[in-house]
Amino acid sequence: MAIKNILLPEYNFVYTYYCGSIDDIQVRAYADRLKNQLAELKSYCEIIDFSRNVDFSKLSSETLNKAGALEKERPNTGTGPLAILVLDPLTYGLARTYSTFASDFRTNVLISYSLEDGIAFMGLNDQQNLQIKNVINQTNTGTCEPSSAVQLGFNFPPDK
Repeated sequence: MAIKNILLPEYNFVYTYYCGSIDDIQVRAYADRLKNQLAELKSYCEIIDFSRNVDFSKLSSETLNKAGALEKERPNTGTGPLAILVLDPLTYGLARTYSTFASDFRTNVLISYSLEDGIAFMGLNDQQNLQIKNVINQTNTGTCEPSSAVQLGFNFPPDK
């Protein structure tokens, strides 16, 4: 799966990263899986990382529009900050679109090019921030490294 996450329940923290090719089925399956993972948490903070080599060309415009609305299906949505990490202006626009559709459910959102800014936005103490950064850095050594460019393209349905 091209959407993976790390849940640190001791910090009520979720780190989600996207890599490789993303499609509608993966986005929906991930939303369902995360909803189940978060069911036991009273609140949580989250970093969504789009700063890796991500191909969104198989993601439909309909799913992009609905992705933010999937927030309402999560337990305890809006109880903690959400930081979205981006690589370039195109992914910034994608993140902005997501945050706009999610704004009814998530109001404390940061879109940033910096992991450090995203971690600081979580509002945790220095030791927790360091541990979270270490976990994220260990994750970033996997098979889907950050790239210098992100492929973006959406399959818009034909006009009728």
